[in-house]
Amino acid sequence: MKTKILVTSDSLIDYISHPYSISSIPALIKFIDVETYFDYIDMSSEKFFNRLRYDSKSVPSIEPIDIEYLQNDINIALESYDNVLLVTSYELNYSEIFTKLKESYGDSLNFYMTKATGFILANMVLEGDKALKAGESFEQAFAAMNEAYENSAMLVLNPKDDIDISNVINEEKRVEEKLKGKLYLVSSRKEIEIRDRDRDIIVSLIKHYLDVINDDTSVTPFILYSSKYSYYLKLIEEKLLIIHKRFRSIKKIPASINMGMKYGSNLIAIGYIKNN
Repeated sequence: MKTKILVTSDSLIDYISHPYSISSIPALIKFIDVETYFDYIDMSSEKFFNRLRYDSKSVPSIEPIDIEYLQNDINIALESYDNVLLVTSYELNYSEIFTKLKESYGDSLNFYMTKATGFILANMVLEGDKALKAGESFEQAFAAMNEAYENSAMLVLNPKDDIDISNVINEEKRVEEKLKGKLYLVSSRKEIEIRDRDRDIIVSLIKHYLDVINDDTSVTPFILYSSKYSYYLKLIEEKLLIIHKRFRSIKKIPASINMGMKYGSNLIAIGYIKNN
């Protein structure tokens, strides 16, 4: 059977190459009740993060789209596919909507919800799609997605401040003054704030990242950023390239909007996905 996968836009699937059998479900971004945007369609991640930086009074929220919009996507998908798999993150809770949809679509609609977000969720969906195309059951596809989640992790840096590389003056002094922030380890098993004695938060980030992938396991490394002009991003890339040549091909894509609301407007995350 042919399966169409619809995944919430916080997976960042729109920012990477993916098959036609996978499409994203936009979320609603609200700044005030009368100011709403569709994630990725009306407002990209970078536009959202810029809004946070330059409008300190913004108190945005993100929520699922209306059930009517989702029904339209499902109806279109079922014209070409035998069934639909709806994949959502806990951050965008579609469980109540799915219960209502299940009454209308029955066995032609399936549901999977996870704590994962960002590029890790996108990779999980790609693995699930591969399993279904290989003729495996939904249970086997879910197991493949769970395994992909367990074999990945990321460290999220939430700097107190950042520097635009286009406006750097006296770089070394300014950077030394600002290398402070909070660091989190996020995986399928835990999310903890990392505390150590390193004054340089970038050094701390790289050190803990290498501790996580300190063996010879083949991995796909990635970076999620809130601004491609971040001087922190430049520093991280430079240090990773010095460490190992595998970081030359590191995937770099914008961070998700819900990550920005959780960790801050200057966030950078570096992570890995173990290769099969």
